[in-house]
Amino acid sequence: MTLDLAILRLSEHLAAYAATRQGVIAENIANADTPGYKARDLLPFAEAYAEMALQPMAATATRPGHFALPAREGGPEIVFSHGPGTLSPNGNDVGLEDQMLRAAQTRMQHDLALGVYAKTLAILRTGLGRAR
Repeated sequence: MTLDLAILRLSEHLAAYAATRQGVIAENIANADTPGYKARDLLPFAEAYAEMALQPMAATATRPGHFALPAREGGPEIVFSHGPGTLSPNGNDVGLEDQMLRAAQTRMQHDLALGVYAKTLAILRTGLGRAR
């Protein structure tokens, strides 16, 4: 039986979005001293989800006997961020404080997604009479 609930799909996409955004933020922080580097970010989740919701989540083969499935193409679009960071003399516009704030917000989004997912599964288990 396939369980395709909108709330589970939404929380999966939010977790995937947060993981991708965390990677982009980590790249920004890693390049904070690189001359000419421009900070990047993802489109807001609402815009990215509108595109991601139309594509199924990619499955991963974890054992050699599993069938290889095509990976999901694309993902959230990476855009250049024009945030409050000031341009440094070497042309770099990464603001570390801004990036740390974005990282904290992204962590909260990821935690929210996992919490919603776990609670939804707990409700389903309770409904089936298999409470933890």
